[in-house]
Amino acid sequence: MKRFLVFVFVFILGVFFVFSYIRKSLNEKKQVDFSLRIEKNQKIKKVLEKLKNLKAIENDKILYFWIRFNHIPIKAGCYRLKGEYSPIEIIKELTKGTPCLTKFTIPEGANIFDVDRILSEKGFCKKGEVIKLSKDRNFLNSLKLKFLEGYVFPDTYYVKESANCEEVLKIAVENFKKKVEPLFKGYNPPIIVKKGLGKVSKEKILTVASIVEKETSIPEEKPIIAGIIYNRLIKRMKLQCDPTVYYSYRLAGIEKRKLHKGDTLFPSPYNTYYTKGLPPTPICNPGLESIEAAMFPKKTSYLYFVAKDGRHLFSKSYNHHLKLIRKIYKYGEKRKEKTVRNR
Repeated sequence: MKRFLVFVFVFILGVFFVFSYIRKSLNEKKQVDFSLRIEKNQKIKKVLEKLKNLKAIENDKILYFWIRFNHIPIKAGCYRLKGEYSPIEIIKELTKGTPCLTKFTIPEGANIFDVDRILSEKGFCKKGEVIKLSKDRNFLNSLKLKFLEGYVFPDTYYVKESANCEEVLKIAVENFKKKVEPLFKGYNPPIIVKKGLGKVSKEKILTVASIVEKETSIPEEKPIIAGIIYNRLIKRMKLQCDPTVYYSYRLAGIEKRKLHKGDTLFPSPYNTYYTKGLPPTPICNPGLESIEAAMFPKKTSYLYFVAKDGRHLFSKSYNHHLKLIRKIYKYGEKRKEKTVRNR
């Protein structure tokens, strides 16, 4: 009888220690820091093997039986855990089905051709698909837009890797509406904007902003260059902005790295050396600083500007503009600015 009681005692004690060990294995927290991707229909044992290799768990066998016993539905997805977690808490996180995201950035000044390259490289779009969609009236109508250029807001995005081209573009346009459209609520255009544009519209403002974006990246120069664009529009002068020439060629399927003599004569409604007024649409997707500069330009008498050492020098008269050019390009060096850097 005594032996039996001893056996029972030892058995109960053993069971107690086993359950204590299991409980500790499942509930003891430890510091973890890992990223884990779970594929669709991936085996539980494979998932636990990954966790063990990441040192997130220690006893994968106990955890496996706990998952099977409780019918825990581990879901495919991409998970990032950092902090103190117990094995049970980790498994619960893996039931959320967190989508796998792809990161990409649309830089300020990127045009639809740049966007097409970025999104095709990330696998969201086929090459040329963004260009095609930018001409698709049904797609534009679904976004309530007349054109796509100018509305793909420059930003860093994290998007489900399963998203298609249209979905990604819609996300970028919605971001534009969220960040930019509030600027136009209650907007009272300055006199210079009204005189320069005639009928002020968001589309025209964006077009001015897109030119400003391509002309300078220096914040304090943006309102000045926007003011010069309006001054020239008021005086019915051609804008003669180089970025519009590059864009005209790009629309024609020609990618220019540098402008040469005669290139400014290229016939296009986007070429502001060839036609007066603004281009029909923006020539890129401007950032907030350029948009605000186009909305609230600096009032000056400047009509020209020329680049020097990454910045610009401004002039009120063409003669002064030419003098600045001569100082910049000494010894009869071929003037890169000619009137190309008109302004």
